[in-house]
Amino acid sequence: MKLSILSLGLWCLTAWALPTQAATPTKPNIVLILADDLGHGHVSCFNPQSLIKTPRVDRLASEGIRLTDAHSGSAVCSPTRYGILTGRYAWRTRLKSGVLVPYDPPLIEKDRLTLPAMLRQQGYRTACIGKWHLGWEWPGGKAGPHDFTAPIIEGPTTRGFDYYFGTDVPNYPPYAFIENDRLTAQPTAEKPAANLDGRVGPMAPGWQFDAILPELTRRSVNYIERCAKEKRPFFLFMTLTSPHEPIAPSAGFRGKSGLDSPLADFIIETDATVGAVLDAIQRAGITENTLVIFTADNGSSLYSGAADLQKKGHAPSAGFRAAKGSIYEGGHRVPFVARWPGRIAAGSRSDRAVCLTDFMATFTALTGARLPAES
Repeated sequence: MKLSILSLGLWCLTAWALPTQAATPTKPNIVLILADDLGHGHVSCFNPQSLIKTPRVDRLASEGIRLTDAHSGSAVCSPTRYGILTGRYAWRTRLKSGVLVPYDPPLIEKDRLTLPAMLRQQGYRTACIGKWHLGWEWPGGKAGPHDFTAPIIEGPTTRGFDYYFGTDVPNYPPYAFIENDRLTAQPTAEKPAANLDGRVGPMAPGWQFDAILPELTRRSVNYIERCAKEKRPFFLFMTLTSPHEPIAPSAGFRGKSGLDSPLADFIIETDATVGAVLDAIQRAGITENTLVIFTADNGSSLYSGAADLQKKGHAPSAGFRAAKGSIYEGGHRVPFVARWPGRIAAGSRSDRAVCLTDFMATFTALTGARLPAES
């Protein structure tokens, strides 16, 4: 992690910043929302011809800055998440290609300084709510059999987060929520035959894919409301499971796009989740001192419904070549908006290239911390 990479990130918080107001504390709350498989063209403020409207993300962009040339650290999931949380590219790890699979051990090394650990050193309360996909030490190891009553060690709460709630990967077993280092329900049922809804494996009785995103939204809103009552700043890494498969919009969003597309409905629900978070920040009275960033881990997945939308005239990659998993731009060019009232001018835009791997260095400089020498 070299400070030279600050040239790719600090500008989004400073180059278009308004004069600092004396009443604004130096360490803002940070809410980083990471959508999953959300193509550049799925967000209407990045794609005026989009058949899908995302008014809440568009609102966030109008109140802050829109970065038109932002790139994820990889065209698939786990490597990008590793980069965000460590400031390093995943090819420096054992993962040279692809993603982690069910019951894989942790990808982030035990002694590696992470973004939440650095922020915690700066006095932040830290939480990850959503998809993890960076490995655990599962009881029973990779091969199993697995004792799901035992703690799941070496997960988020050992990599810098004070609190974790979510699903390891929504289409991988075990199908159950995890809170800190425990499953919240025992996966005593078995998911039936594999398809795009996920692999066969242990599942909590009554598990519903369409209940995942609403629960993550509820937990994130509650976390913001609790933290707003404290003097201590907080960092929330909200890692959405949408619009990644299983494509499972909840009941209130099915058919809402009018496109006969569950994926489009799921994107609309993703946008509504962003709106719920923004509303919670506003209700809590912490808008002025909260940096909100919305982006995605890679490009759109064509095999989960985007190809059908293409046939209807929608461009998931907004005209850029290919999609998720490709070295071409559609695989890693992602939407990116940031808002910090009083520090980032409303309605700003930049066409400079940035990479999500730069979050570590950017937030280090933002909070006055120092990065250790690279090992």
